[in-house]
Amino acid sequence: MNQTLDDRPARPRRATPRPVHSTATRIAGTEAAAHLWGDAPSGFVSDRVYTSSDTLHVLEYTLRPGGRFVHSATNPTVFAADVLYIVLEGTLWIADPEHGEVRRVPAGTSVLFHRDTWHHAFNPGTEPVRVLEYFAPPPSRGTASTYARRQPLLETTTYHDTRWARRWPAAAAEREAVSKLHVIGEDDYLWTVVDDHAQHVEGIAVDTEHLTVRHGQIGPGHVSEELTVDDESLLFVTSGVVHAQLPDAPESERAWWRLEPRDALFLPAGTTYRLVELDGSTARYWLGGARPVPQGWEP
Repeated sequence: MNQTLDDRPARPRRATPRPVHSTATRIAGTEAAAHLWGDAPSGFVSDRVYTSSDTLHVLEYTLRPGGRFVHSATNPTVFAADVLYIVLEGTLWIADPEHGEVRRVPAGTSVLFHRDTWHHAFNPGTEPVRVLEYFAPPPSRGTASTYARRQPLLETTTYHDTRWARRWPAAAAEREAVSKLHVIGEDDYLWTVVDDHAQHVEGIAVDTEHLTVRHGQIGPGHVSEELTVDDESLLFVTSGVVHAQLPDAPESERAWWRLEPRDALFLPAGTTYRLVELDGSTARYWLGGARPVPQGWEP
């Protein structure tokens, strides 16, 4: 008799790759570490991991058309970290299955959740959904599967939030006050004009105890001033072409990169860099950084 996928014995969970970079490093989208997350009960998600140090974890994942991920005993989806999902393509539907909150997150929009938030995600559309994920403190500090498996498994799930029955939309502000899924659009960013002519602007989407993520845009032909990242960071290009220069890099290290969409540049804390646009078009990127947790910190 043939077994279905759900009848087959569960395989041991395969750990997500943890690429670590000690110096400024270009990571092509096609060269990021590939991983298939999940199992039959949870669903499967295709990952591309760009960096996963003791400070910062960044990956891009793809949810297939009609796909979803939920939690299973092998893959519980509750973490001890700040997590930002940036939707690059498609529309992600994300749910807090503990309380029933459901949020729609279209391309160009992000969703932030903090520690101890159970979460499920769905792609009911006909095209793949691509999501850029910034995660800190990272899994190497025990905040992901190690932490999740110590928590009581969520036995009952719901995708209908009954707390606001007979009070909607009057209770919208109350829902926002207790929400665990914080949807963030461009109008919500804390914007900064980086140069004197608004040819380079950045908007802070998230700035928490552990994680700061900003969206940036440089205009045609722009050459930025020298900038410095305070925290270990990853710059991820979403459109156009960004050239990055490291003016302080020693002769023995590379100091000039061309970054196309889905390429990234890892920047150690304290790195000075310059962004240049050479192709006559607007270029956009995400820049996320994380701070090390204190010595002895436990999730």
